[in-house]
Amino acid sequence: MVPFHPTGLSSSAKRIRRMLDPSYPLCREDVMWVLHFVQKKVALKDPALQDLSKPRLLQNFNSYCEAALLLLGSGNHFHTKNGDIRTCLLEAMHGLPELAEAISPAQARTFESMPSDPEDGIHTAASEQK
Repeated sequence: MVPFHPTGLSSSAKRIRRMLDPSYPLCREDVMWVLHFVQKKVALKDPALQDLSKPRLLQNFNSYCEAALLLLGSGNHFHTKNGDIRTCLLEAMHGLPELAEAISPAQARTFESMPSDPEDGIHTAASEQK
């Protein structure tokens, strides 16, 4: 299999794109990178995050925390949680320009087909499995 190397993308967007690919096996370092990336964006008061509504920010935070908990609880079975963690990471990065840059039109259609946001603005990986 030939690795896919998109051109014209920032290094962050390239890494995010790779991690969002369902065929790419996530590792602990990938999850830690995203958590640190989001933490830096919040600490630097990224304007893209300041434009999000409070319910959306709470959903981002909830997903960030859920990804961290899945990482902590995964032990030696990290690969079995890839789908859940990938969903949490996507939700935690919602609104960031690097995520929008990383999602190609084909991937955007895949992510648009995900269940819509619940009325309270919060959803978890557990609620998506129902």
